[in-house]
Amino acid sequence: MVEGDSVPIPGLRKPQRFWKISVADNGIGFDPAYAERIFVVFQRLHAASEYQGTGIGLAICRKIMQAHGGHITADGTPGKGSVFNIYLPLNL
Repeated sequence: MVEGDSVPIPGLRKPQRFWKISVADNGIGFDPAYAERIFVVFQRLHAASEYQGTGIGLAICRKIMQAHGGHITADGTPGKGSVFNIYLPLNL
């Protein structure tokens, strides 16, 4: 559980608490400069011939989080992996 002041949601009511779920992998990673772009529908950082996927999965995740008053962030390092942080309000 984390306090709202540690959650990167614009316009957040600070006294709110969140469950924080972090998922990490040791996959291809990504340049942190593209951390917001990966949540835009059909935005891919690599050609379809390089890696599978349609570019909608993370966009759907963000929409779900927004619908529940939460947020999702991503941090990556090329060639080393990524960490995705999911913030769900304690009281839905």
